[in-house]
Amino acid sequence: MSMLIDHVLVAEEARENGRSGPPSLTVFGFPAAGGSASHFTRWRRWLPAGVVVEPVELPGHGTRRQEPAIDDWPRLVNAACDAVRDRLSGPYALAGQSFGALLAYEVAATLSRTGPGPELVIVAGRNGPAAGLAHRPLHALDDDRLIESLGRLGGTPAEVLAEPALMRLALPVLRTDLRLAETYARPPRAALGCPIAALVGRHDRMADAAGALAWQQETAERFDLTVVNDGHFILDHPQVVDVVTARMAELLRRVGRSGAGTTSG
Repeated sequence: MSMLIDHVLVAEEARENGRSGPPSLTVFGFPAAGGSASHFTRWRRWLPAGVVVEPVELPGHGTRRQEPAIDDWPRLVNAACDAVRDRLSGPYALAGQSFGALLAYEVAATLSRTGPGPELVIVAGRNGPAAGLAHRPLHALDDDRLIESLGRLGGTPAEVLAEPALMRLALPVLRTDLRLAETYARPPRAALGCPIAALVGRHDRMADAAGALAWQQETAERFDLTVVNDGHFILDHPQVVDVVTARMAELLRRVGRSGAGTTSG
């Protein structure tokens, strides 16, 4: 089932859903290239009660910046899966921004083979694996050209670009993540058995709506594409807030019904 969402949802009922009772759903967040997963802590301000947000900080990023970054997909996926399993206590969803979207997808595929899969995968600011890059590869550029290109494409937050010393410190990890994202090749596999919700900015120069639509090929279940009037970093956009809130509330209702059926049986 496919649905294109290009409007602001009315989500007041969604925000009121699950205002009492224990947590029922965990959302694991994966960061953009070179970024920190702590950005997902902002989701705690508006997601319905009953949803727990667990940012997954990668080696070399954020609070783990003293550790060497992982530079190959198999080890990175294994490490991310271990982090999720360590904090898994029930139904869960995965969410990722750009590079993190690919990682969320890979984690979903791996966990679905070895145990309970996610209820939903949210991918933002990244074309689907079957689509090409929306920009020329950046990871092999020299430092100055890489910084200039990221500024032009909107691939790095403005506050980071405004601090040259900070940007230079971030470049090695950023370059590692960009190489992984830009050379990524989807392995042969069946479509995921969970829904995918894709989010993309209308003015994003690192992804586009046509490329984001390719995520539909990666699920055998429901697919939604939300296009918002913004650029690359859209996780806090009001329309994204409404869409994600509504989907989380829907999942809470479904998880609640499933739990009730289990206990009554």
